[in-house]
Amino acid sequence: MSIFGKRFSEDLPFDEGEYPATMLRMDWKDTKAGDQMLLVEFRTDAGRTGKALFPQVNSFFESEAKRACKVLLGVSEPEDFQTFFRLADQKASRSRFMLIVKNHKKGSGEQTQNFLIRDLKKSQQPVLDTEEIF
Repeated sequence: MSIFGKRFSEDLPFDEGEYPATMLRMDWKDTKAGDQMLLVEFRTDAGRTGKALFPQVNSFFESEAKRACKVLLGVSEPEDFQTFFRLADQKASRSRFMLIVKNHKKGSGEQTQNFLIRDLKKSQQPVLDTEEIF
């Protein structure tokens, strides 16, 4: 039996939904087009690993990158790259978050997935019943 040419379930896309996860590493890279991109490597509580990418190409991704920094690093806009990398190293394998997976269909018909990062504590708070008890 060979491992080559087989597609394992770990390689399949995530189902839409919410996944508690731990940030393994954060980095800044350049896209093929030369745009800066925030990269967040993570592991879900179920053991799946992945990367959330936030290319700085439009306001949506820019605001999501700032939100990810706020949730994972405690500050939405680090002063400089030295501060960013220092915080990222301190928080690596410690920062917990809720990974939100949403499917998105591009104009070309191609299906992609958005990996969004939210505060784990806020998403796990119980919904309070607003009816009066008395």
